[in-house]
Amino acid sequence: MFGHRYKFLFPGLLGLYSFFNILILDGDRLFQASLPESQLFVLIIILSYGIWMINWAIELLLIKNFPKTHPLVVQFIASAAAMAMLAQLSMGLSGVLFGGPFGLSSKNFLLTFGFLSRLNLFLNCLNAIYFFSQKLNEKQLETEKLKLLGAEAKLESINSQLNPHFFFNNLSALSVLIHQNVDQADQYLQKLSLIYRYILNNKINELVSLEEELSFLQNYLDLLQIRFQDSLSFSMSIDQAVRTKMIPPAVLQILVENVVKHNFFTLKNPLQIQIQAAQNTLSVKNNIQPKKPIEGSTGIGLQNISDRYKFLNQSIIIHSQGGVFEVVLPLIDGHETTVSRG
Repeated sequence: MFGHRYKFLFPGLLGLYSFFNILILDGDRLFQASLPESQLFVLIIILSYGIWMINWAIELLLIKNFPKTHPLVVQFIASAAAMAMLAQLSMGLSGVLFGGPFGLSSKNFLLTFGFLSRLNLFLNCLNAIYFFSQKLNEKQLETEKLKLLGAEAKLESINSQLNPHFFFNNLSALSVLIHQNVDQADQYLQKLSLIYRYILNNKINELVSLEEELSFLQNYLDLLQIRFQDSLSFSMSIDQAVRTKMIPPAVLQILVENVVKHNFFTLKNPLQIQIQAAQNTLSVKNNIQPKKPIEGSTGIGLQNISDRYKFLNQSIIIHSQGGVFEVVLPLIDGHETTVSRG
């Protein structure tokens, strides 16, 4: 506290308060005899600055030499001892400047030492409040940093579920294509590399623009068209105004993959997937043609998306009625903050 940028202002204010306290309330006398007001004012101002500067020197030079002792303890003990020396010095100079009644005597020393000690105690109490306030702020910053690190680790953990889940599903499809159509397998592999690069590049990102996500999704839809051709039907209706809004990366791919995984589709019974976005929401819906049984289902898809939106203090909506399955996702404005975590 004593090194504060207003360190040359605060002692003056303290001196003014002390002077008027003595003048008006006749308290904290420095001498047995009364000193003229002008001289008393100058002396109190000098002593106030002396107390402050002594504490500043202790804070700056002495505390670091006692790393095992609490700094407030060092500050108080050292400054209390310094007050005795300052009182003696003050009495000596007062005797020279103002004469005998104001010189060094046991009574004058006790009065001056008591006055200095009270001011010093007051300043050390303020310093303790300032010290613990600073420590509290530091702890709060440290807590926020730890929360942020924990949130980032949680996000990376959630996103890391996608990589093996997505990659191994498509490796099996590529293996089949290699034996059936080499040219298509090559196209598939190129698209797959673009998709996987997107997932890796965004594995620690909370949000990407809807425009980026739609571009990524198109690569995935191209993969599905290579594999299933006219058995799948896709339609998109995206308002231009929402393309700059934000969305967690790869969620659309997960939703489409989830639809493909849980439904059967043929040329006679194609699967229709509709993607619509307007205002603050995006929906992915499909006609329900459930597979029986669904093999290897882990439920990771929708749960992953739900977890990622919970991480952003948002939630998804799932409808299943009238032969239509729909998932509604919030679209997030770019200026919205997502620092606070529940």
